[in-house]
Amino acid sequence: MSTGQYSQEQLQQLPNKYRNAEFVDRPAGPPAPVFADAPAWSPSPETVQPQWSPDARTMPSAATYEAREFQPAGPDDGNRSARLGVREEGPQQGWRMYLNKLPGVHLRKGDDEKNFDRRIAQIRRTLAHPKTVAVLSGKGSAGKTITALNLGATVAKYQRGEKIVAASIDPLGNITDRTRGVNDQKPRSVVSLAADTELRRDSAAVGSYLLTDSSGLRVLGSSSADGATFLTSENLEKAHSTLRDYFHFNLTVLDFGLNIDSSVYHTGLALADQLILVASTTADSIDELDKLIETLKRFGGKYIDLVKNAVVVFVQTIPGKGHIDVNNERTRIVNTYKIPVVTIPWDAHISEGGPMSLELLDKQTQLRYVELAAEVMTKLPD
Repeated sequence: MSTGQYSQEQLQQLPNKYRNAEFVDRPAGPPAPVFADAPAWSPSPETVQPQWSPDARTMPSAATYEAREFQPAGPDDGNRSARLGVREEGPQQGWRMYLNKLPGVHLRKGDDEKNFDRRIAQIRRTLAHPKTVAVLSGKGSAGKTITALNLGATVAKYQRGEKIVAASIDPLGNITDRTRGVNDQKPRSVVSLAADTELRRDSAAVGSYLLTDSSGLRVLGSSSADGATFLTSENLEKAHSTLRDYFHFNLTVLDFGLNIDSSVYHTGLALADQLILVASTTADSIDELDKLIETLKRFGGKYIDLVKNAVVVFVQTIPGKGHIDVNNERTRIVNTYKIPVVTIPWDAHISEGGPMSLELLDKQTQLRYVELAAEVMTKLPD
């Protein structure tokens, strides 16, 4: 059979080039279930049956359960009846997609694509109520604004029809400068939206304040976007409720500043349902991340729950190897705080410092943002 540009030997070797990779470091799962303490069943005299003796070769051991990784139920879960002779969707990406188009070739999706599909299904989770995600860092130049933008854009890309907004509450934030708008809409600020006393309470009027990028993400700038006065706690609450109640946003991503002593900072945390904690892969940025986590925990109350349910993001801001062992730092964060870590690799498009587009990111970078978006959407409370 002709296989185009691939020899038979090459076809056998191709899958080895594309082995499935897990991009998220997570805390260890719960211990395997132990059934030794379960009481033995004692039949009544009327129902005595011959006792079945299992074949030792078929008995599952504890190691069997430990080896299994929990996966959310999906199209291929084991809860469905076995079906024979039914059509299955073939590969939709990568070398398998092209190979599957050859006559007589019928391939199934590989592990990479199945994992991708599972993550997209998690991103497409239906939220019963509007949610707010706070993006924080302990130090500047950590990649916080880029994380807020690309997280929001990734969710907007795969949640077509849902309304997603990224808004800056950093007085000196540059979120609108990093947004590649699809029209000539001028950037506006959270402050201006809150201060507009004549604003009509409808989506068109509110939408006039928002930039829109190619993914469908809406963006609202910081005070510096249109020269407005500094943001107050009252204005933040008013703008947040306007976006939620009159534009019906499903997900609001807040890009925070660094002033943890500010009342606006704590008002933003009071509005948050989920935290993303960002650090660049430098020693000082990771040190400041630890300090931020410990400081939030000392405040107590809701902040402790937010930290427990947080996602940490490491952003590689320079190419090549740095001066720290990133793998060790990821493991330390996971073991110390019991929260997952997603690592964003260095990307030439991000390093340009200009307006962002998901489509201009490297493929691996896009996949990491898919992993991040899936983690966040999965961990958002009901």
